[in-house]
Amino acid sequence: MSLGPILPGRIPPLLMTDRLISNLDQANRTLADLQDQLATGRKFLLPSESPNAALRTISLQRTIERRTTLESNVAQDRSLLGATETSLASVGDVLTRAKAIILAGTGDTATSTEKQALATEVDALIQQVVNTANTEFRGRYLFGGSETERPPFEIVNSNQVRYLGDDQNLNTFVDAGLLLANNIDGNTAFGAVTDAITRDIDPALTLDTKISDLYGGQGVTLGSVVVTLTSPADSQTVDLAGAQTIRDIKNRIEDAFGTANITVDVGTGTGAGIRLTAAAGTVQVTDLSGSNVARNLGLVQSATATVNGNDLNPQLTLLTNLSDLNGGSGIGTTIGNGLSITNGGATKTVDISSATTIEDLFNLLEAEDLDLNLQINDAGNGLAITSRLSGSLFSIGENNGANAAGLGIRTFDGTTLLEDLNRGLGVPVNEVDENGVLLSANLEVTRRDGTNATVDLKGLKTVQQVLDAINAVDPGVLVASLNSVGNGITLVDDDGSSTGPLIVADNALARALGISGSETSGVALTPLVGQEINPQEPSGLFSILVALEQGLRNEDNQELNRLNGMIDDEIQRFNLVRGEVGSRLQLLDTVENRLLDEHVFLEESLSLEFDADITEVISRLSVAQATLQGTLQVGASTLQLSLLNFL
Repeated sequence: MSLGPILPGRIPPLLMTDRLISNLDQANRTLADLQDQLATGRKFLLPSESPNAALRTISLQRTIERRTTLESNVAQDRSLLGATETSLASVGDVLTRAKAIILAGTGDTATSTEKQALATEVDALIQQVVNTANTEFRGRYLFGGSETERPPFEIVNSNQVRYLGDDQNLNTFVDAGLLLANNIDGNTAFGAVTDAITRDIDPALTLDTKISDLYGGQGVTLGSVVVTLTSPADSQTVDLAGAQTIRDIKNRIEDAFGTANITVDVGTGTGAGIRLTAAAGTVQVTDLSGSNVARNLGLVQSATATVNGNDLNPQLTLLTNLSDLNGGSGIGTTIGNGLSITNGGATKTVDISSATTIEDLFNLLEAEDLDLNLQINDAGNGLAITSRLSGSLFSIGENNGANAAGLGIRTFDGTTLLEDLNRGLGVPVNEVDENGVLLSANLEVTRRDGTNATVDLKGLKTVQQVLDAINAVDPGVLVASLNSVGNGITLVDDDGSSTGPLIVADNALARALGISGSETSGVALTPLVGQEINPQEPSGLFSILVALEQGLRNEDNQELNRLNGMIDDEIQRFNLVRGEVGSRLQLLDTVENRLLDEHVFLEESLSLEFDADITEVISRLSVAQATLQGTLQVGASTLQLSLLNFL
C-alpha cells in the first residue's frame, strides 16, 4: 500500500484526520488478510473475496470428495473380495482332496474298511466346506447374496446342505458409472441349487394386459395409428399415446368409429394378438410416416374383414391368472389334483385348487416348506423352480392330472433327453462298437398272453420317441405313457382276455428306463408303473461330497464313476469362479491407480486455486507492516502541525 502525500496548504484538520483513518483502516485490513492467509494457508475464507476462484475451488472440492468416496469403496471391495478369495482357495483344496478320494475309492483297490474310512473323511470335508461357506467378514456373511446377516448354509437331514441365501449381487460404485459386485453368492460359488425347472407357458394376451408387459416386459412406445374402414368409408388417425392396457387401445379405436362399425378385442388360441373386426367391409391399420406403432402392435396387414394381430408375447407376472396360461387354455381341467413334489427325501402332494394367480400358486408352494426357490424366469414367459437342498433328489410330477405340465415345471416329460436321465448317466441307446456302429438296444417285453415283443430303441434321443416306439408294437393295446402320479413310464397291456404277468426283461436298458420288472396282478388294465429316472440335484460341491460319502459307504462303483466326471466339471467351474474374483481384484487395482493419479492432479489444481503461497504472503506481510508503521509515523507528524505551518 502506498502512502498518500501530505497535502500542503490550508487543509481542514477534519479532512486530514479522515484521510489518515482511512489509510490506517486499509493497512489494517491488508495486514489482517495476510495474517489470516498465513495462519490458515488459504488464499481466501469467503467466496465473496474471490468469486471466480471460489467457484473453481468448490467444484474441485466436490470432485475430490466423490473421488475419496470411490477410493473408500475400492478399499472396502478389495478387502471383501480378498477375504472371498482366501475362502475359495481353501475350498479349492477340498476339491482336490475329493478328487483323490474318488480315485482311491473306486474299484476293488480299496478294501471295505478303507472305503468306510474315506467316507468318514468326506463327512469331515462337508463340515469344513459348510464352515468356509459361512465365513463372516466385517459383520457380513460373504456367500449369502443379499442375505448377509445370517449363515447362508446349514446341514440338515443327515448331511443334506440347505442354502438360505439368494443369488443377488451387492454392487458398489468404484468409478464414475462403474458398478462392481463385491460378493460371490453361495449358488455361484458352490453350485448350491438345482438348475431351474422352466418352460415357456405362453401367457395369453388379455384386455387387462399392460402395454409395459408386452414382448417379455420390453413394452411398446405408443403413438398414433391410421385405421381405415371401407363400410362406411372412413379413415381416422387414432392417438394411442398414454394407453396403459390393451383395453385402453380397444376403447380409443372403438370410440373413434363407434362399436356399431368396428369391434376390438383379443384373439383366441396360442399366439393370439389384438383383433379388429369390421361390422361390414374391411379394416386396415397402417402407420404414419416414420412411425412403427401399428407394426409393433402386430396390426400391419392387408385390408381384411378381421385383422388378427400377431403374438405380442406378454410377460408373465405374479398377477397373471392361471387360466390365461398356455394361450388361454389354462393348466388343465383337473387343477384340484395338484402337484406331486419330492425333495429332502419326502414326497408331498400340494393342492393348488384355490390358486387363481401365479402369486397364489407361489404362496401355496411356499407354505409347504419344500425348500424351493420360486421365481419367474428371466425370459418372463415361465416359472423357474429350483431346489436349495444339496445331497437330496428333487422332482415335480403329476397327481392324476396335468398341472405340472401345464405350469411347465414337470421334471420328466416327452421332451426329456435320454442322455440326461439317471442323473446324467443316460440310457444305453446310443452305444457304439469299436467301429463306431450303433449296438443293439432292445427292450424285451413279455405280454400278458405270453407272447414276446421286442422294441428297438437304438439311436432314440427323447422320452417321447421311446413311448412312440413301444406304442407302435400293438397300437392301442400295448400302451406306454408317462406316470399319472409322480414321474416315470407306465406300461399297460390290454388285449381283452389275457391275465398273465406283464414283464419287462431285466437288462441295462430297462433298468435305465425304470421299467425293469413285472406286474403280476392278473388284471389286464393294471399298469406296470416305472420308477422316477430323472431326479434333479444341484451339481455343485455339496451334492458331490454328500453323494461321495454315500457311494463310499455303499461301495457303489457306478456312482463313484459318475462322481468322477462331476468332480472334474466342478473343478473347472470353480476355477472360473475364482478367476472371476481375481479379475475383479485386478480391475480394482487398475481403478485405484487411476483414482490416485486423478486425486493428485485434483489436489494440485485445488492448491493452485485455494492454497496461499506462504513465501509470498510473508513478503507481502513485511511490506504491509512497514506500510502501517510509516502511515502511523506520518499521521503522528501530521497531527502535530501548529499555526506556523499555515502562515
